[in-house]
Amino acid sequence: MSGKTTVAWCGTLSRAAELAAFFARNVGPDYISHAELQGCRALSPTEWRPNLVEILRGEIDARLARGTIAVAEEEGVLLALAFVTFADEAPVPFAIVEDLIVAPETRGHGVGKAMLDRIATQARARGIRRLFLESGANNERAHGFFKREGFRPTSIVMMKELE
Repeated sequence: MSGKTTVAWCGTLSRAAELAAFFARNVGPDYISHAELQGCRALSPTEWRPNLVEILRGEIDARLARGTIAVAEEEGVLLALAFVTFADEAPVPFAIVEDLIVAPETRGHGVGKAMLDRIATQARARGIRRLFLESGANNERAHGFFKREGFRPTSIVMMKELE
């Protein structure tokens, strides 16, 4: 794409199906982290639930109503989306980038950086002092990107399957 990429907060409820389909189409099993396993998105660390789009649709409806989904678009084409949670009232206010999905064909072209920059700008304007995210253990390309953007590991999440 060669036009101007825009990043904005999305509050258009009618876009929920489009955003859910984009999310599901652009994530592989490497994306799965403990949040997907604790919630209802994934069956295992390597397998999404078959009804992922339907699950995401419910999540997205609620987030669109709160205005906590950022989208990057160029000439009407969706390039990326992010789910963000703001904890303004915490002792040290923080935000969580719950999900950051960039279409594979646009990765490495600054779209993810533009998304994180927009989120950080909004967070600072709200008095947020910390920005958190998590990433699937095998999502190495994303880990490198997040490190280049100044994120550092603060914990390790472990899981044991109980039979």
